[in-house]
Order: sequence, then structure tokens, then C-alpha cells
Amino acid sequence: MITLEHLVASHDTLLLDVMGVLINKKGAIEGAPQFVDYLNEKNKKYFLLTNICGDTEIGIYERLRKNGIPLLSWECVISAGSLVQDYIFNNIPAGAKVAFIGPPSCRTVLDTGKHSIVSCGEAELFDVLVLLDDEGFSFREILEAALTACVRYFKSSGKLPLLLLANSDSAYPRGSDSYAFGSGIFATMFSEALKKLLGTEPEVISFGKPSNRMFAEGKRRSGASSMMMIGDQVATDILGANMFGITSTLVLTGLNSRTDVGQELSTPNHIIDNLRI
Repeated sequence: MITLEHLVASHDTLLLDVMGVLINKKGAIEGAPQFVDYLNEKNKKYFLLTNICGDTEIGIYERLRKNGIPLLSWECVISAGSLVQDYIFNNIPAGAKVAFIGPPSCRTVLDTGKHSIVSCGEAELFDVLVLLDDEGFSFREILEAALTACVRYFKSSGKLPLLLLANSDSAYPRGSDSYAFGSGIFATMFSEALKKLLGTEPEVISFGKPSNRMFAEGKRRSGASSMMMIGDQVATDILGANMFGITSTLVLTGLNSRTDVGQELSTPNHIIDNLRI
């Protein structure tokens, strides 16, 4: 039987999910603080890959530290929100108007210093629409306002706003027997609605797991030749790692169990009960 110690030792860099792996709604998951301590003591390189997009990487780092996870630096956090911000900074012309769907904190997450960042509904027209957090707002009202703005933009310019999708999850389990829509379903809604209304669909770029952008950023920052992803969801953590071609390990402290492992593409290389080491 391969132990967690052996898996850690046999990879240059570890990629860790946050929710369900290190913390949950109650706080630190048992064994997680000690595991991160172990990585620190061994000088093992690690990064946190999270689809959280309603807070900055520094904010996520501080939240984890308050919950007892002994991270050494905020620079080990790679969030979907930060990847979107980086894309906007490097690829969207300065002065462009970027509208977001999500809570007010998303304005800070996306701030580049050279773009107009507005909450969807604050502007009748915008150049880029970003789908961020899927909770905490009246989604039907906001989505319909965004749809109307997209149609107006097309009629005035002959093209659609670029759509940036932080988290491509269309649905996810909230617990053992509770489920919710993810922001990925909203991208599908936009595409279908605009195809019906205008005969064309927006360009959609995804950033969060299972998109390879997040794994590629982990590889870029680490420079590692071998990486292992430890996550609790087969549809994001495991599928993304498998598609990127790195080792995938499912930990059973979060949303998925052994019975959820089925499809070939989302079958983990390893399954562990917890992070106790």
C-alpha cells in the first residue's frame, strides 16, 4: 500500500485544493494543519489551487491562516479570480469596461488599475462580462440585465462581449444530499439565449479547475517536473489533473466518496482517507 508520505516524497510539487481538503465551513479539517506543517518542515513546494473567486489571493491566505492552516506565504495561493484578473490585465485593452457577476468583493479581485470594473447592472454596455461567484445575489435579475446588455452591445458594435468564466462547474454537491447550480451553468444559459436571439454565441474562456489554466499556472510558478494534485472533487480536481497529465489523488474528507469514482477520465490515481501523516 502506497502511503501519503511516499506520495509526497515522490513528487517535486504538491497542488492542494482548499475547501474539503484543508478547511470546510466549520474550520480546519482534522489533520490538515499538521500536514501543511509537515510540508513546511520538509521544504516541500506546494500551491493551493482553488476555484474561490470572491476574494483575493491574500484574502484567501489570511482566511486559511485564521483557520489554523500554517501557510508560509500568500504566494502559494492560485485562485480562479486571480487568473481572470491577470488575463484582463494582459489581454484586454486599457480603459475597457469589465462587468462582473458576483458579490461586491469581486470588484477588488478584478481590479487591474487600468480597466473600469463595474458590477453587472451598473452599466448598460460593457466590453467584457466575467462570471465569478454564483452565490449571494438574485441571479435571474442580474443575468437578464446582463443578457440585455449583451444584445445591446451586439446591435451597436456587431460583436458580443467576451465572456470570462472563473468556475466552469455547472452543478456541484453542497453536502451528502444537497446540490446547487454552479456559475458554469450561467455561461451555458448565455450561449443558448444569444444563439436564439442573435444567431451567434459569445467567446467563453474558462479559468478554474478542471481548466488546464490553473494547473499550468502551478507548473509555471513551481518549475516542477512532477506534480501531484490532492483534491476532494472528481469533476474538478481529479479530472483537471488527469487531463493535464499529472498524478491525481482523491482525499475523502470533502464532497466525493469512493462510490463517486466511475468515469475513466475522472478516476484518481490514488485515494486516501485523510491528510494524517
